[in-house]
Amino acid sequence: MSTPSVTTTSLSDTLPSSIPKLDASGINWAIFSVRFQDAIEAKGFWNHFDGSSLRPEQTYTPVVTANDGTTTGGAEVTPADELTKLQLQWDKDERSAKSLLTQKIPDSTLMRIHTKKSVVDRWNSIVTEYTEKGSYAQTDLRQKFLELKCPPQGNIREFLDNLRVKKEELATVGVIIDDGDYRSTILSSLPTPLANFASMQLAAARMFSSEKTISPDILISLINEEADRQKVQKGRRTEAGKGKPDEKDEALFVSPNSGRGSGNGGRGGA
Repeated sequence: MSTPSVTTTSLSDTLPSSIPKLDASGINWAIFSVRFQDAIEAKGFWNHFDGSSLRPEQTYTPVVTANDGTTTGGAEVTPADELTKLQLQWDKDERSAKSLLTQKIPDSTLMRIHTKKSVVDRWNSIVTEYTEKGSYAQTDLRQKFLELKCPPQGNIREFLDNLRVKKEELATVGVIIDDGDYRSTILSSLPTPLANFASMQLAAARMFSSEKTISPDILISLINEEADRQKVQKGRRTEAGKGKPDEKDEALFVSPNSGRGSGNGGRGGA
């Protein structure tokens, strides 16, 4: 019978692996804070983090003075033994909340907050620090994404596939790239011929599509098809260009012989 109890206690004191460890740079603060709060709420300890749960203290009934000068009230509301139990349980929950918090924060952060006695003070300190850090890190990541460019002679299909993956990776740390910015990034990242093609597709959609635009995924598919078409055309032009010098060389080789032959014939006739 003791094994289930031990297992339950162990599970209640451990956060699931789905909760990422908070990065010291704050880069994953947005997603960490959401997942962490959901997990703590499920365990029933969030009121220790938001400060809504206070350590039970004894209260007394109000003192009332009658007209004859006698007083009533002032008695303890909670029996002493019951209050002790409530305080012991609150202290136990507070320790569990502290343990859960320390599992997912960097050592450097733990050393900065460990002198604070209550969970709510520790959590508020973390929120203040990492909200600023996270905002800076997310702005930096977002800007780097918007400035991505396909390298010269790069593989367009591979680049756009990686761009899609990068967008999803940013979402996991709370950096959301909306469709408008996604389309703009796609356009600005392309070589001029493909950028012109994509712009024409968007212009046509604004004129003829009921939605007045094209979803980024469909736009990427169209660009990939056009990139393949342009690649084939370029290959054909290259092959055609290779043939022309050979024909010219052959013509230069034949003409002198023909001229000499004709001249010899003329002299022979004379």
